[in-house]
Amino acid sequence: MDLKTELQKPKWWLVITALMHTVVGVLMELDPDNDNELMIAGIMLIIPVYMLYAAFMNEGRAQARLAAVIAGPIFVWFVLCAILGLEITYPTTDYTFELSGEIIPPLVFWGMSALTGVLGWNMDEAAPAAEA
Repeated sequence: MDLKTELQKPKWWLVITALMHTVVGVLMELDPDNDNELMIAGIMLIIPVYMLYAAFMNEGRAQARLAAVIAGPIFVWFVLCAILGLEITYPTTDYTFELSGEIIPPLVFWGMSALTGVLGWNMDEAAPAAEA
């Protein structure tokens, strides 16, 4: 298995990003005593379901397109939130998006998921599985 080839496949980025989103982005930040946060976490946990569906129930061009369509808008959303300096306010915690080192990990994970999807958007479906 060639690591460079594997890293160009949307499947692995979808799985890694879904896990990071679930654990770091939702569960670690969750205050289960706050109904608003619990409701938002429930909605946010739908995203990894779509991502894991794309990773394990699709392959080739369909997988790449789903990766681009799911991860691309979220990448853009992170960039816009940072540029605009938007602030999430909860009764327990406030978080302000800014162009800093904190935003690099989500940009890398969501960006690579989207990028591998865009690069495979028109892949040849007749190619062997190792190339797709």
